[in-house]
Amino acid sequence: MMRGESHGGNGSASHNGADGVNGSRENGRTDCSRTGRENGRTDCGRAGRESRRTDCGRAGRENGRTDCSRAGRESRRTDCGRAGRENGRTDCGRTGRESSERYARRRRAMLRQRRLRRRQRLIVCLWTVCLILAGVLFLEKRGEKADAREKRSVQMVDIKAEQVALNLLEEKEIQGLSESVYEAHPEWEENFLTPNEYSRPGEALEEVKNIFVHYTANPGTSATQNRSYFEQQKDMHQASVSAHFIIGYEGEIIQCLPLDEIGYAVQTRNYDSISIECCYKAKDGSFTQETYDSLIELLAWLTDAYELDTEKILRHYDCGGKKCPLYYTEHPDAWKKLKKDVEDFANATEGK
Repeated sequence: MMRGESHGGNGSASHNGADGVNGSRENGRTDCSRTGRENGRTDCGRAGRESRRTDCGRAGRENGRTDCSRAGRESRRTDCGRAGRENGRTDCGRTGRESSERYARRRRAMLRQRRLRRRQRLIVCLWTVCLILAGVLFLEKRGEKADAREKRSVQMVDIKAEQVALNLLEEKEIQGLSESVYEAHPEWEENFLTPNEYSRPGEALEEVKNIFVHYTANPGTSATQNRSYFEQQKDMHQASVSAHFIIGYEGEIIQCLPLDEIGYAVQTRNYDSISIECCYKAKDGSFTQETYDSLIELLAWLTDAYELDTEKILRHYDCGGKKCPLYYTEHPDAWKKLKKDVEDFANATEGK
């Protein structure tokens, strides 16, 4: 009975055990699910927090290098982004305001410089215009003064010309020359030939282009003797011969013809020239010093009276080839010296 009971008891027990097991399984599922659900929040929260601490610690230690670097990079990006955004408003605002102020100052400075340059240019332009105007006014005044001086000088010239014209009208003419010019002649004896067709035809000498120098071709004869020869031609009718002046070997001068009448001395040049005959003693035809000096003085006066230069003084030889005057045709250097002496004498007596 005891065993039966025991078996029965075991059977019941086993049966109960199985039922318990099953019940526990069933209850386990339900209870666990309930408890899991009920305690899910608490246990899972605790476990989550605990596991997070431990896991994160481990993960932090294990992945410190990787995760932290990643987190560092990520945090840098985020932090820098945040800092950039946060400081963007402050720093960018400050730098923007500062840069705008600097730009404004620079612009104001540039504008001041431009205004200053414009003022300087304007001042330079004004000064230039003023100088130009001053120069124009100065030139105008100077031109007016020059015009006034020119007018005065023209008036003076006109007055002088009128005076000269009046003097010429009032002044007498002597032998075709003004009285003042004629009276300046060197000393001579006026002894005109008698008018005749052989020595004094009386024809007008309209102009004087040259002065011819001759020699008498009669050595030892005086100026008076040669003048007589010219005078005798009115009766002898031997030759047509004469000269305006004869200079003796003692230096005396005889005027045989007026200066406004022609003579018979150079066939082709009688109507535009004046002739001078010179006496001599030497066989070579050279003149005495007295004759030479009187000739130089007479030639100087004639060239001045007729406004001729010394190149207009000619030998009879220069027109026709006649050996007259003999000495100066054979000694051309002496002839050049004679003309030079005439020029020097004229220059020495000019203005006296």
